[in-house]
Amino acid sequence: MKILWIIGGTLAALILLYLFLLFPRVGARRKYRAFLGQIYAHRGVFDNERIPENSLPAFQRAIRLGVGIEFDIHRTADGEVVVFHDATLQRMCGDPRRITDLTLDELRKMSLLETGEKIPTLKEVLDLVADRVPLVVELKGENTDTSLCGAAMPILENYGGRYCVESFNPLLVARYGKLAPHVMRGVLVTKFKRDGEDRGALGFILQNLLLNFLARPDFIAARHVYGRSLPVWLCRKLGAATVAWTIRSREEYDACRGDFDAFIAENVKELLK
Repeated sequence: MKILWIIGGTLAALILLYLFLLFPRVGARRKYRAFLGQIYAHRGVFDNERIPENSLPAFQRAIRLGVGIEFDIHRTADGEVVVFHDATLQRMCGDPRRITDLTLDELRKMSLLETGEKIPTLKEVLDLVADRVPLVVELKGENTDTSLCGAAMPILENYGGRYCVESFNPLLVARYGKLAPHVMRGVLVTKFKRDGEDRGALGFILQNLLLNFLARPDFIAARHVYGRSLPVWLCRKLGAATVAWTIRSREEYDACRGDFDAFIAENVKELLK
């Protein structure tokens, strides 16, 4: 009997510890209704032939459709904030260097997929959008350097329009939360090993949202097939909003609609029919 009490007590303690680590910031659905029930165009509405992802024309297309926009930001070597997804320039510009190692002037000399479109700055994107649609801004960075937050926050706060932030890196989410606690913030999550990216122990920690105690997110942005995974489901039950990414068909959208409060998607015209 004593052993059973010990086992039961240990399990109860582990469950309480897990809930403490997992617990989101409460009240997101009430405070941030304007962001929920929305479809956000993933990196704009692009085709990567004439109109590349994360370009001003891709964002203009999304505005014309009346959908929100999701895009990614990096800090350049000279402290500017630019809109770009990958860590390196290889896929989009044919250059193997890291975007954070180059200055804005150096980046301006490059073309996105040889279309003539340039990598835009965060301010250029915000000036274009002008609060016509809500924004989801992904903070990019895989280490402990959180300087991106300090560079981006004044630009976003001066914007005055509707925006929220998210990141796979809980340290970036936590830092932005300290700089701008009134801004809706979210943690991105997936099952890394199942998706072909083995991050070892760190992957286990991230996919189980064990660093939520640092970030205290308002929403969990999960790959659309993982809306019913235990950590995402628990966070929703505890009051967090949930966002699905990246939906690419009507079938995927219909399959996950009941599990999420907002959706990041490509082929958004199909979803709007």
